[in-house]
Amino acid sequence: MIFQTEYWPYVLAFFTWVSESAGIFVLISGVIALTWLGFERKRRGSFFKRKSEAEKTSVVSKLLRLISYSGVIVGVLDIWAGAMGLILDIPPSFKYGAITPHADHFTCIFLIVVGIAMFFKPVKDLPLSSILGLIAASATVFILALIVPNSAVEWIAGWINPKLLLIIIFIIITAMVAIIAKFFLRVPQAISKFLSWPPVAFVIMIFGFVQGILLWGFGISIFMNIL
Repeated sequence: MIFQTEYWPYVLAFFTWVSESAGIFVLISGVIALTWLGFERKRRGSFFKRKSEAEKTSVVSKLLRLISYSGVIVGVLDIWAGAMGLILDIPPSFKYGAITPHADHFTCIFLIVVGIAMFFKPVKDLPLSSILGLIAASATVFILALIVPNSAVEWIAGWINPKLLLIIIFIIITAMVAIIAKFFLRVPQAISKFLSWPPVAFVIMIFGFVQGILLWGFGISIFMNIL
């Protein structure tokens, strides 16, 4: 089995390391922002404004898109590192902890916000709300089919075909979850779109490189003791 007990210490050790290595993930976030800058610059045809409606496909564009999509994983780890840093007051690097044994709050907030943007950027063109609705409806129908006793099924059959009822439940839940998810997903998707705009991505890239090197290599922060 994949989830055998002996694997968990390695999984826990990895996520513990992520929690203690926010500085490294700030630097990696700068690399992802660099791909945003390159990809959006080529897609738009301009640094500030869109000049071409059609995106020109090239080897470089495909490579930038691939690296940008890997930001989904980096985004999850960014959120974890930032959240754990805030909750457990973990320094963003070992060198930083030797000087100031507390979390750098600005770095943690930066990682959480950028991590959300990284996670949602690759899926902004997918019908994510519909996908979530289908998953929720499928899980609900599957659980109902397992837990509803035969006596209840026979009683329901006196009123309506149980299979038809499951189909109705499936459709209702799909629609409800899709509508709710579409409403709540607008905010993180808007944040992702703004942060990947070339001028903003450029600032994030510079900050990520500088802050990451300072935290990881020197144990200091640009905004030390501000928050």
